[in-house]
Amino acid sequence: MRTTLDIEDDVLAAAKELARRQRLPAGQVISRLLREALSGARSTPAVSEAGLRSVAGFQPFASQGVLITDASIDALRDKEGL
Repeated sequence: MRTTLDIEDDVLAAAKELARRQRLPAGQVISRLLREALSGARSTPAVSEAGLRSVAGFQPFASQGVLITDASIDALRDKEGL
């Protein structure tokens, strides 16, 4: 169905970028996002271009084979004087 909506520029730009990345029409992406928002559920899991699933809306970094612990973060903060 065709209709006219007033969508804020930043939201439309983000939807168009998602559509470009997913190689889908912007209208289809906007419909899916709105459907998910209204139902409170995701129809498909979010997957980054690297194949990583999103966690709580964030894209994790790819594993580099190193375990990051609180102690290693504290050591880096001490080294940087933070």
